[in-house]
Amino acid sequence: MERISKIVEHPYPIYIGEINAFDFEHFQQIIKAFSQVVIIVDENTKKYCLPKILGIPSFRTAKIIELKSGESTKTIQNAIDIWGKYTELNLDRNTLVVNLGGGVISDIGGFSASIFKRGLHYINIPTTLLAMIDASIGGKTGVNYKGFKNQLGVFSDPEVIFIDIDFLKTLPKRELYAGFAEIIKHALVMDPELWEMIIKISPEQIYNQHEIIKRAVFVKSNIVNSDPLEKDIRKILNYGHTIAHAIESYSLNNDKNPLLHGEAVAIGIICETYISVIINGLSNEKANLIYNYISSLFPIYYIDNNIIIELLSIIKQDKKNRNGKVNFTLISEIGKALIDNNCNESLISESIHFYTSLYKK
Repeated sequence: MERISKIVEHPYPIYIGEINAFDFEHFQQIIKAFSQVVIIVDENTKKYCLPKILGIPSFRTAKIIELKSGESTKTIQNAIDIWGKYTELNLDRNTLVVNLGGGVISDIGGFSASIFKRGLHYINIPTTLLAMIDASIGGKTGVNYKGFKNQLGVFSDPEVIFIDIDFLKTLPKRELYAGFAEIIKHALVMDPELWEMIIKISPEQIYNQHEIIKRAVFVKSNIVNSDPLEKDIRKILNYGHTIAHAIESYSLNNDKNPLLHGEAVAIGIICETYISVIINGLSNEKANLIYNYISSLFPIYYIDNNIIIELLSIIKQDKKNRNGKVNFTLISEIGKALIDNNCNESLISESIHFYTSLYKK
């Protein structure tokens, strides 16, 4: 693995490389400006990733705050608990928070840092594929509220993002596949060449596909840098997510082993591709490529009519909606997305029925 590669510089640098190689070149000059350092982990990153971080001299005196892994951790109560620990540690505004983990740690860690004393500085060290190519980038921070995804949050940029692909070796297969769903989304909304690259590999090969990861990071960072507050082009990153967030919320509230975010996104992409055919004229040929590829990677999640009714109720609360209408990002070609599409409940329901029928063929 190459030592250090800078993907972007503005508005904050994103580096990919061996984490230990960052220390003298980057970590010390960043950390010496702060009075204290706090690292937020979950039980998995504490075990598998934190020892590597604490082996870096700049981090050896950092305070550690441990959260439970999983989407259920993203609550306002857990954010309040973090603020209580910040208060106990007597943190001042010159503190640096290090979010060492996946999308949940990036979201709640960034949120809690951004709110406490009107803002602490933070950096992201993502440890999952999903966080590396999506969740850690773009300054979206937040928690879930009353069963709805990311209902509370702020836009707040990290100081820097460090991506060490070696951390992917700590992940179970399921986490790799879930993260890969976001790479698929990046390709479908912006980068047809990335699509051609990913359909030739299995998600389990991503360890050795550094160029794919770099390209996915660049797609995400390029989009959010053009539209940091999601007024226009950044909305294309919502492709698959309107239905996905509803399914993820339902699963979190009802299943003993809830869907991961990326697993819900995979379902959402199939459904919203179906809607894209009807509303935006995506060809059936291209749509079938998408259906067949995603269904070959992810098992079915059974959704009956009663669940669909509940999903439609959840979708009505989606934060992307405008003037009482459900707002979708759809595609017209692989690599070309169109924002601000309205879709009625009947077509949403039809798309979910199509998803379940796809696995019966």
